[in-house]
Amino acid sequence: MAVFLEVRHRIKPITNTAFDLFVDFYADTVMPAMERHGIDLFGAWKVTGGEMGWDLSIHRYESMAHAEECLNSLGQDTALWSAVDKLRGEIEIEEITKFANTVSYGTEERLQAALDANPDQPRQYMLAVLQTATGGLLPAIKTIGGLVDTLEDAGAMQLATAYASRIGRTGELTDLWIMPHGPSGMMEYRAGDSLKEIVGPLREHAPEEAIYFLNPLPYSKLQ
Repeated sequence: MAVFLEVRHRIKPITNTAFDLFVDFYADTVMPAMERHGIDLFGAWKVTGGEMGWDLSIHRYESMAHAEECLNSLGQDTALWSAVDKLRGEIEIEEITKFANTVSYGTEERLQAALDANPDQPRQYMLAVLQTATGGLLPAIKTIGGLVDTLEDAGAMQLATAYASRIGRTGELTDLWIMPHGPSGMMEYRAGDSLKEIVGPLREHAPEEAIYFLNPLPYSKLQ
């Protein structure tokens, strides 16, 4: 089972100039360093929704031991950290990390299909973060698996991957969706609930959910 490291950065001041400086630095300096130390960063996005100024990226590792090996190696890259210190003299960077395990419906085949798609232009993504009730994680995973199949069969959305927190908030479940039709349909009010047979039971196991829209950054493998 793959281990993911989810990394969020908040860049201040909250301006496009500061964010662009961070993105250029990540593309030119951080990504080559990660590749040198065997780190597979497969997705990176600017986050829309909530507090402004956030990015999100996801690394993939074979195991926790593999993650520790790669990150320890990265931590000894003096050239990288010297460049980071110089950048911090120009902008403020807050970092939040979370280790997670992939879940049953977040299959390697789904992620590989998303990576292989090679779209003509970057796709819109959506991150759904669910907080499960005590003892509700496994039932929520089973229920969401049915929801994924329904939405994909209808052509509404495509799941890229999904993971549950391993080190972080207990019972947190995250789904990364590709939105082929963009976010507009999610923003409209529509009476009725065509998915009530699935979503109704899901809320018994995962009563809280937050949604974020994501736009791929230039160095993201998922575009």
